[in-house]
Amino acid sequence: MTITVWSDIRCPFCYIAKRKLENAISQFSHKEEVKVEWKSFELDPNLQTNTSINTIDYYVSKGAGKQQMIDLFSNATKMAKEVGITFNLNDIVVANSFNAHKLVHVAKTINKQNEAKELLLKAYFTDGKNIDDINVLLNIGTSLGFEIVDLANKLKDKALDISIREDQKQAKEVGVSGVPFFVFNNKEAISGAQSEEVFLEVIKKTYQE
Repeated sequence: MTITVWSDIRCPFCYIAKRKLENAISQFSHKEEVKVEWKSFELDPNLQTNTSINTIDYYVSKGAGKQQMIDLFSNATKMAKEVGITFNLNDIVVANSFNAHKLVHVAKTINKQNEAKELLLKAYFTDGKNIDDINVLLNIGTSLGFEIVDLANKLKDKALDISIREDQKQAKEVGVSGVPFFVFNNKEAISGAQSEEVFLEVIKKTYQE
């Protein structure tokens, strides 16, 4: 059984939903048969990495209300804490996620896509790392088992750009307008940070079908 997930490393609810999905899978009696495949989605492909601006101030500069963003981030932090994730939203670096998505694709070649996704989300939301910085990506990659020089070369491969664009093209075809978005065995689809119970129910239903 394959669960295909479109998400962005910059999306707080994608991190929360990832944990809820994993908790649901752990309760499933055939969990060893479940594979999660991560697809790339960029919330803002045109975002310019800027290490000199606070993430809330960045959204305000784009037209969002400051109190609205503070409330949104506060709510996300509370939701994250409920599933054992620490968000340090004041430390988030305003960073484009395209290169981070490349690392997730490279990690797929050694069956460590899920681990790469987890480490990137933690780097961004918890550790305040710049996920557009090649050295940050190389450090995460070496912890997955890659040799640093080999990984640096792999991340330069233009075929990765094509793979990410293909993910995004598929997202449009499927009708993904926001993330996280989950497709179960190409049959059932749900979006958002659903409860563990909802995830488990859909997993069971799809598996039986």
